Amino acid sequence: MVIRYPSFYDDGFVPERSGREAVEAAVTQALASAYDIDSSQITVTTLGSYVILSGMVRSPFERSRAEEIAGDIVGEDYVRSRLLHRMP
Repeated sequence: MVIRYPSFYDDGFVPERSGREAVEAAVTQALASAYDIDSSQITVTTLGSYVILSGMVRSPFERSRAEEIAGDIVGEDYVRSRLLHRMP
């Protein structure tokens, strides 16, 4: 048995964002909402089914916290981090 969901595209409905853009926006918003990290220099991109975090953070804690937040959204196996932390 095949279950088919109604298609809204025939009715003129156009989604605001693609799945990729929605995931990037969700992770970016979650990072911005976190009170314990500064996410102003973190860039979120997607490559296939992976979320890639890149940029600079202030400490190893912020790096692991950003990875944890992204992992809560897409699953920790789908997060790749290119975050670097600055030495004081």
